[in-house]
Amino acid sequence: MLMKLRPTVRRKVALKYAEAYQIAFDAEMVSYKQDNCGRREANTRLRNFVDTYAEASDGICQPAQAFKGPQAKGLGQ
Repeated sequence: MLMKLRPTVRRKVALKYAEAYQIAFDAEMVSYKQDNCGRREANTRLRNFVDTYAEASDGICQPAQAFKGPQAKGLGQ
């Protein structure tokens, strides 16, 4: 997932990944579940971030939708 991001962003995202892992790891009370819980939370956050922002950081955007106000329906006259 990190390879989909620009190199300048990867380091920051990796630090946030580690923070998310540690928070989830510490929140789990059962010792043998801590590692899995931490990885699950950090991977979910990483996946959501990359899916949402990877294309935008490369400048790939969807065209803006046309405004459909009252004039578009013929009500503005």
